[in-house]
Amino acid sequence: MRPAPVFASIAFLRIAGFGARSVTEQAGLKSRLEASVREALAGVPAADRIVLDAEDGLALVLFGDPARALDLAQSLRAAEGGAPLQAGVNHGPIAVTARDAGARVFGDGLAAAAAAAGFATGERVLVTAPFARMLEATRPDRAAELAPAGEFTDARVRLHAFYTPDPRRRVARRNRFAAYALAGILGILLLGVAGREVNRRFFPPRPAVVVFEVRPRGDVVIDGYSYGRTPPLKEAEVPPGRHRVQVLNGRLPPLDIQVSLEPGERMTITHTFAGERPAPRPGGFWRDLRRSLGF
Repeated sequence: MRPAPVFASIAFLRIAGFGARSVTEQAGLKSRLEASVREALAGVPAADRIVLDAEDGLALVLFGDPARALDLAQSLRAAEGGAPLQAGVNHGPIAVTARDAGARVFGDGLAAAAAAAGFATGERVLVTAPFARMLEATRPDRAAELAPAGEFTDARVRLHAFYTPDPRRRVARRNRFAAYALAGILGILLLGVAGREVNRRFFPPRPAVVVFEVRPRGDVVIDGYSYGRTPPLKEAEVPPGRHRVQVLNGRLPPLDIQVSLEPGERMTITHTFAGERPAPRPGGFWRDLRRSLGF
């Protein structure tokens, strides 16, 4: 009984020019590739992956997020320093006998990934149209990075249309997202400013009150504006916040303080001007003159 087909993403990795190399070099390149794959798959659950040996490389069968197959193919191609890797990625049906080290995998999904790898170069990964459609359905943000790579004809005269990740599209997408994020932040800030302005206009905070207990008298100046003389002035309303309060009395040293007031707060300022000269009583000059003349 043949196993039921399942759909998976397949990243096929071929070592470029593998057949033209010596047996010793082939073994070294395969060993290096296998080590790189083990390291790359360290974070992928065993149930979500199958690693298949190929004559000139390896094939990674991955279940779940298709973007993971593309990321692995790109990272392995960039990390492999011994020889260029030809990487092809496909999403399609495969038959799997078991999901373990002894699994046998075959089917059109695997064959299409191998074909994409055969046309790929060391400079770019090729992905099939079915993989591009699956990526569009599951990760449209990543699908936007793919650009058409052209059409290719294999030895059986079959036409293949491939796509490839375009770094310029990725940069443009990042810049677009950054612009959207900046616009969102500016919008939030503008809404906050507008909200505060509306709140201030229609729901102004309660004014603070400054109460004066000044003897014998003084002229009240707050933030450069005259509020009159105390007494009779007993108190003055001011907006919440910081204010400069001055009380002046002729040539005597003024009271000059900085205050910080909360909405609805009442603050009492008590001050007595010392050394004020008493005002001359009416008639004092003529009385002194009469006394000096003996009247």
